[in-house]
Amino acid sequence: MKIKNSLFLLLVLTFCSTSLIAQKYRNKPENFFGIQVKPLIPISLVGDIAFDMKEDGFETTISPMLGYSYGGVVRIGITELLAIETGINYTRRNYKASYAVPDSNLYAEDELGYVSFDIPLNFLVYIKLGKQFFMNVSIGASGNFNASNIRSLINPEGKHLFIFEGRRLGFFDFNANANVGFEYRSRNNGTIYLGLSGRVPFSPTLAIATEYRYGTNKTIAYGTVEGSTFSLNLKYFFHNQKTKKGIQFEGGPIEQ
Repeated sequence: MKIKNSLFLLLVLTFCSTSLIAQKYRNKPENFFGIQVKPLIPISLVGDIAFDMKEDGFETTISPMLGYSYGGVVRIGITELLAIETGINYTRRNYKASYAVPDSNLYAEDELGYVSFDIPLNFLVYIKLGKQFFMNVSIGASGNFNASNIRSLINPEGKHLFIFEGRRLGFFDFNANANVGFEYRSRNNGTIYLGLSGRVPFSPTLAIATEYRYGTNKTIAYGTVEGSTFSLNLKYFFHNQKTKKGIQFEGGPIEQ
């Protein structure tokens, strides 16, 4: 009798353990891989603002222009409503340099850009709005590699020469990230995300020097570019194909 009770108890414990493990597997949050594209929008709310540099009658205005960033993104699920995102992105920030020597009635413009590669690490919190609609907010930081310096020359009227030079303040720098957006999750077609992103560096990104030359005369003005950005954020996460584990049995003649 004791043996039968022991066997019965063992079967119950085995069944309960198997059920708990299966439930844990079903509730395990998924990981996703996707791609993202971010148009960098030149607004002063979060991103860089235009600024002037003046020296001895030589004036330069540096204005941010539309840039872009794109790359791969990996989302690692922690729970149903928490996740971590990382990846790698190629980013190009664009600027316009407007030169002026009012005493000589001389004006010129040039467009420049510099490239960086960044690896973000963001912590996400989801807010469920419906069966397939979610809102999420995230904060984090990113490490950036600044690929090169910038140099440009314009010679608008032969003897007049304008020079722009931007030097990175370090090969690597770090930024604070913040994101908010909405996503639609399809069971068979992946996830589409649309949001807004802001990035603020912990230190300036570029040291700027502009120069005006006329003959042997030289005038140089100095400034810095902070490197803040504000952007739209478009993401697409690929659908995870479910695969069954273990031995798969093919149907017999009756099923076929």
